[in-house]
Amino acid sequence: MLSRIASRVPSRVVGMQKRNMGGKMGVKKNFHVEEWNGKREITEKTFEFGPNNVPWLIGTCVAFPLFVYYWTRSEMEERREFKGRVL
Repeated sequence: MLSRIASRVPSRVVGMQKRNMGGKMGVKKNFHVEEWNGKREITEKTFEFGPNNVPWLIGTCVAFPLFVYYWTRSEMEERREFKGRVL
């Protein structure tokens, strides 16, 4: 039954369209971008977790976001006080 239906469907509908992903647009690859992309893809293979990395990780994952949060909050409180509003 299914083979009869498949034989009636034209071949142009069954096949997939081939896409060139910008291959015919004359785009030149930037060496530095390609190098950065390659390094970015293998980061999980080259990163080594150790005692030297812990302070850096704590600083970037905990301390810096907390600093930005409290700094932003203080700016918003100053703006509210300037306009005469109370929290």
